[in-house]
Amino acid sequence: MTSTFWDVPGMRSHGSLEFLERSLGSICVYNDRGQTLYASQSFLELLQAVTEDVDFFTYFQSELVSRTVLENVWKLALQGEAVDFIAKTKDDGKSLECSLKFNAEAASMFLTARQTKPDASVHQLIEAYKRSSTLFDHPSLATALINQEGLIVQCNQRLHDLLKTTEHERLFLEDLTCPDDRLIDADLKQKLLDGAISSYTVEKRFLARNHEIIWMNVRVALAALDDCADRHQCYFTVSLEDITESRKVYNALIRTEEKWKTFVFNSPYLFIQTSHTGQIVYISAAVERLLGYREEELLGRHVTELLHPNHFNEFELVLQLWLSGVQSSQPEIECWWRTKSGRWVALSLQGQTFPSALKFDGVVLSGYDITDRKCLEMELKASEERFRSLVLNIPGAVFRCNSTYTMTFVNDGIEAITGYPATALVDNQGQSFLSVVHPDDIGLLKDSLVQAVLDRHRCSIEYRIIHASGQVRWVLERKQGVFDQNGNLLWLDGVLLDISDRKRAEATLRRLEQTPHSID
Repeated sequence: MTSTFWDVPGMRSHGSLEFLERSLGSICVYNDRGQTLYASQSFLELLQAVTEDVDFFTYFQSELVSRTVLENVWKLALQGEAVDFIAKTKDDGKSLECSLKFNAEAASMFLTARQTKPDASVHQLIEAYKRSSTLFDHPSLATALINQEGLIVQCNQRLHDLLKTTEHERLFLEDLTCPDDRLIDADLKQKLLDGAISSYTVEKRFLARNHEIIWMNVRVALAALDDCADRHQCYFTVSLEDITESRKVYNALIRTEEKWKTFVFNSPYLFIQTSHTGQIVYISAAVERLLGYREEELLGRHVTELLHPNHFNEFELVLQLWLSGVQSSQPEIECWWRTKSGRWVALSLQGQTFPSALKFDGVVLSGYDITDRKCLEMELKASEERFRSLVLNIPGAVFRCNSTYTMTFVNDGIEAITGYPATALVDNQGQSFLSVVHPDDIGLLKDSLVQAVLDRHRCSIEYRIIHASGQVRWVLERKQGVFDQNGNLLWLDGVLLDISDRKRAEATLRRLEQTPHSID
């Protein structure tokens, strides 16, 4: 049926109008809102559509040409420019070269369209691609020849293997690219078209048909034809290398590095990296927290500059052991370090060399703060010295025993009382303490032990012992139990005094009191 769009005086015959439409080629006329006023028969045949379906914004919107692009094209044409753009037919996806121009007098928009067909030079390009693919074919390298729209004109089998596609499919490379990566090379592609660069390389993710994500190293170059005056006739050669495994390793390394950085930053342990000569090349955040120095204040300084002079020689020796790696278990060292404020901090350090593959001949020192422990040790040592002095100057013997009177500690004063050295009585190595007690007084001693446990108070008792010489001697024992939080006896601490002289004096006094006094 001939359109009623044409109303030309003198051309009223049906045959004349059909001849006119066939002569016009593929053309469509729209009003200023993009609604179809007229579509030539050849235009409808090209689009395989009817007039009602070819409104501009309805028909030509696609993945290739968005609504925004169409609106921009329309605005430019309304300003009087002839705007060329690429589109696709809806049914079979044929590529169309379209030109849009506005006629102000007619207040109508005119669109012409023709199917893009590769010419002889394109066939030559395809043949050249096939030859180069044969010459440089590599099992790990996928190659493709694509046109301006991203349609894969030719590709090797490797690309199909990677993306799980078939050679019978009509494929657009961008459709197989992850959405987030489709525009990452837009600027580079434009520079390529403008002749600013000859090629570019970029990493992209592709989504295979089995939904697997494939990382590719993509190299793109312009394969311009000899008569490529029209940009739409330009083609690209693309090589794609599967880097999925290396990317996984890289991402794992990045995650490991981030975890390591987080660990080092938040760790109470300090880390100092030195060269083989001892110069500081790296410090962790804990160094500033413990010593007060910023990184720039320590880099390049020798690590021994921070040590207490008393530990300098010992540290130098251990540093050489760390660097040599001659010992399977690296020694630790405890030494005092000077802080920025001038006070001293005790650190426990261990060194470790780098694996030879890293080609770094320095050492990493790892350490932690032991200042509180060292201060407690010094206080304990001072307390022990005071206790030792006290024990040495106390008359008699000081002892510690368990509930069976097995001595776990007794000082040397015991020998003057019993005639046996302390070593003989500790842990019953020579004989037990109870064997020294007079047999008639053992029951008395055991009763006092029960009383000390029940009352939990200091108790005193006098009893006899048999000296190593065989003499019977009297001793005064004062002891008190030490208990745990559950009330169980841990040990008894006590003092033993020789009161034999006092007992003899008391016996002499009693005899004198019992002897009748003479009357003068």
